[in-house]
Amino acid sequence: MYSLNHIQIIGHLTENPEVRQLGNGTSVCDINIKSVGKVVKENGEEAILSSYHTVTVWRKLAEIVGDYCRAGSQIYVSGRIKTESWEGDNGQKRYKTKVIADEIILLDSKKEVAMLPESSAIAGGLNQAEVLGNLTREPEIRQTTSGQTVANLGIATNRRWQDRTTNEQKEETEFHTVVAWGALAQEIADKMKTGEKIYVRGRLQTRSWETPDGEKRYATEITADHVLQLGAKNLEFADGAAPVAKFKNTDQDDQPAPAVDIPEIKYESDIKPEDLPF
Repeated sequence: MYSLNHIQIIGHLTENPEVRQLGNGTSVCDINIKSVGKVVKENGEEAILSSYHTVTVWRKLAEIVGDYCRAGSQIYVSGRIKTESWEGDNGQKRYKTKVIADEIILLDSKKEVAMLPESSAIAGGLNQAEVLGNLTREPEIRQTTSGQTVANLGIATNRRWQDRTTNEQKEETEFHTVVAWGALAQEIADKMKTGEKIYVRGRLQTRSWETPDGEKRYATEITADHVLQLGAKNLEFADGAAPVAKFKNTDQDDQPAPAVDIPEIKYESDIKPEDLPF
């Protein structure tokens, strides 16, 4: 694996799932999930934010969701982000971003549990997306009308898999739009270039707007809260180089001190197997 495209969601189904069968007998189901969580806005204020996700579930997982989930059911989803494209009636390119589920956990309790208020420290859901890939273009930076700095990034990730029917090895590239704010946005724009490898963690968010002709449009982006520039070698450890200790010699101040043997460090756990309670 040389890239990462991963998302985790905890939320509630907004409607009853409907499982359908494809011509080859494969089960598939699209579910809509609402996730509510606390976020820190561009101005530093904390806010409650709702996000909505379309999740596609395949095969046995789809059948389980159809049998045991209903509108209002709480669910955990682990999967990957996928954007589909098609041509609209007017000939314009259209896009829709959704989640392909790899793992699902049903979270409904067997007893009635009252929902906590959204402001509670232990209430809410989960919306965490991670991508590790390469920048597809130079970061675009601009200022909002309120004076906030914002950067738009394009990141490409790759996925390889084996076709279940033909056993053929296949590969596809997924393109992600990432938005960063404030000092993080400025540093990305200053220091990162097209083609460099980058890790981003944030939340998947869909925004909507209306075109001048009244048509509704949507865009799904990852709003970054953590970014790492990757691929830089740490010269301290390169080529097995060991640090050389130097100190002041009272007799010969201008001569370097001899190299000091650095003791080998053994990374051993303090936990002994016989101490474990299981």
